[in-house]
Amino acid sequence: MKIRVLRFILAVVFGFIGAFVAKVVFQSQQAFFIVLAIFSFGILGFILPEVIELAGRAGIVAIAAQIAKYLQEVQGSHLSVPTLGFNRKKKTSKYTNAQILDTSVLIDGRILDIAKTGFLIGTLIVSESVISELQSLADSADNLKRGKGRRGLDMLSDLQKQKGLKVVVFPAEGDSAKVDDLLVALSRKLKAPLITLDFNLLKVAKIKKVKVLNINELANCLKTVVLPGEKINLEVRDKGSGKDQGVGYLADGTMVVVEGGISYKGESIDVEVLRVLQTAAGRMVFARLQAPDLPDMLRK
Repeated sequence: MKIRVLRFILAVVFGFIGAFVAKVVFQSQQAFFIVLAIFSFGILGFILPEVIELAGRAGIVAIAAQIAKYLQEVQGSHLSVPTLGFNRKKKTSKYTNAQILDTSVLIDGRILDIAKTGFLIGTLIVSESVISELQSLADSADNLKRGKGRRGLDMLSDLQKQKGLKVVVFPAEGDSAKVDDLLVALSRKLKAPLITLDFNLLKVAKIKKVKVLNINELANCLKTVVLPGEKINLEVRDKGSGKDQGVGYLADGTMVVVEGGISYKGESIDVEVLRVLQTAAGRMVFARLQAPDLPDMLRK
């Protein structure tokens, strides 16, 4: 009701304005032009509310478009503002700190010890092809293969029980006979590193620009550091490959070859480190029997 009264008032007012313009400004004395001016200005006054409303909407839309354009321009530089639009699909992976396990890692078993220490967090992804390979080994007639397969399945079950660690079984895609190729493809798809002990898989993954985490390299970094000239005590357990050589081991499993140590097999002796050799299989230490300290009488 108020809008109708407002339209009527505006039409009358603009009609008078039209008559004034026709008679005074244009100095027209003809009734036809005066009536035409009154009618034209009256219509303008009648539709003026719609004109004002449309102009307001157009202004708001224009301002909103400018704001959206500005936000899109600055988003890629330093502001973390979501892009305006209808496409809300997330492009990031739904797995937190995802890492892919291969068959060799599960059979080895050290991955469980690492997980128990709390150094391994996030999501461990295991492909169905890896589980199928472990199951095939567990069903093998060969005792060694059967033991490896069962150990790998047990490790996977134990990993699923670890707190703070999520294990996800990922569906296999493609030919399950080519497990290594599937793992590399999965790693590239999820942009997740591949944890492996397989030397050939490690080489292929690096060629295809896939990040690889090698547990052997981690173990080598954590081995006890000994330097030439250092004196250590160890037990001679085995015979070495060379004449009169004995073999012992440090607490971390590092092999120590002792020159002339075979005579002390089964005994703990003091040895002096000669050199430390880093090989593809790990670190080896070469040592010799430590000369006994001379009495003070003989030193003078």
